[in-house]
Amino acid sequence: MYERILVSIDGSNPSNRAIDEAVKLVALSHGKIRLVSVVPSLANAYAAGAYSGFVPMESQESFEKETAEILATAHAGLKQRGVDAETKMITLEAGTDEIADAVLREAQEWNADVIVLGTHGRRGINRLLLGSVAETLVRITTLPILLVKAVDK
Repeated sequence: MYERILVSIDGSNPSNRAIDEAVKLVALSHGKIRLVSVVPSLANAYAAGAYSGFVPMESQESFEKETAEILATAHAGLKQRGVDAETKMITLEAGTDEIADAVLREAQEWNADVIVLGTHGRRGINRLLLGSVAETLVRITTLPILLVKAVDK
C-alpha cells in the first residue's frame, strides 16, 4: 500500500482533484501526504513565452507568494478534513530543470511510494504549446503515478 504520497499541486481544478484522490489513498494506508508546488523561474517563464507568445507580467516574488498561498490553502483544506500533511515549495533557478524534474527529485528524496498529480488532458496544439508536466513525469520516472484528469464542464 502507498504510505508516502507525494501530491504535486498548482491550485488548478485538476490539482485539487489530485488532493481528493490522495486523501482516499491515505485513508486506506494511514500514511503521509506531502504537498509540493514548484515555483517556476521567471527567466524560464520568459524563455517559454518567447515560443508561445505568452510573456508573464509577474515578478519572481509574486510567483513565490502565489505558490505559498496555494500550499497554505491546500494544507488548510486537508486539515479541515482531518488529514495532516507536510508542504514544500520548490523554487527553480534560471536555466535549471523543468517542473517535472523537480517533482521527481523531491519524490525520490522523500522516498515517496506514489506521485499524484492532476492533468488538464489537453490535446492538439494546446498540449504542444503548453506542454505537460504529467506527460514528462510519466516518461522520466519509475515511481507509480496516479494521474487525475480535470472534469469536463
